[in-house]
Order: sequence, then C-alpha cells, then structure tokens
Amino acid sequence: MTDYEKKEEKVLDNIANTVVKLDDELSKLNSLNENTTKEHEFKKWYAEKKAIHEVKHILHEVGKYAKYDDDEMKKIDKYFENFNK
Repeated sequence: MTDYEKKEEKVLDNIANTVVKLDDELSKLNSLNENTTKEHEFKKWYAEKKAIHEVKHILHEVGKYAKYDDDEMKKIDKYFENFNK
C-alpha cells in the first residue's frame, strides 16, 4: 500500500468515525422520549452542524476543501448558547 493510499484510508476512516459519532448522538437524542420541541430539534441541528464542520476540517487538512472556516464552530456555539438562554 502506498503512502497516498494510507493517507486516503485514514481520511476515510476519520470521516466514517465522524458520521458514526453523529449517528450515535442523534440516536441518543431520539431515545430521550422528548417531545419534538424546538429545543430538541435544535439539538439535532447542532449535532449535524458539528459533524459537518468536522468533516470539512478533515477534508481541508488534506487539501480537498478550500472553504473551511476555522471559526465557523465558534460562531455556531455562540448562536447555540444564545438560544439556550
């Protein structure tokens, strides 16, 4: 296996791990038996945004995504904190 193939496999593993974490988090949220309140839906939205940001970061590290904004998650966190007040 060449170095390129190893790097590609590592990137795919990282993306797969991110998607698995997202699935686990969404499953956990769905199992809380909460009503589908706005807060519950917002928690799902937040989990999805977090996973997408992580995938963008992984792709940016290997030069496959140029639009990556390192501060994007900080902005989302700030918005999420303001929503929970």
